[in-house]
Amino acid sequence: MLSIYTSYSCFRCRKEFVVLSQDLENMQGYLACPYCGNRNVKKQNIADSLKECMSERSYKRKNGAIVQK
Repeated sequence: MLSIYTSYSCFRCRKEFVVLSQDLENMQGYLACPYCGNRNVKKQNIADSLKECMSERSYKRKNGAIVQK
């Protein structure tokens, strides 16, 4: 089965973004960060659900401190 979402992170601004696999095929190889426009992005993981894709780096507040899940 073809995965629906692909997660990327930017090397310059260190922000993460998600791209639909169908849109990625239509881009013809040109992929840039939507925040800063940098073309140096790293592919993180492929997932069938957006929740699974974005839960890799989630944080919660525990006793006043922010802790990674």
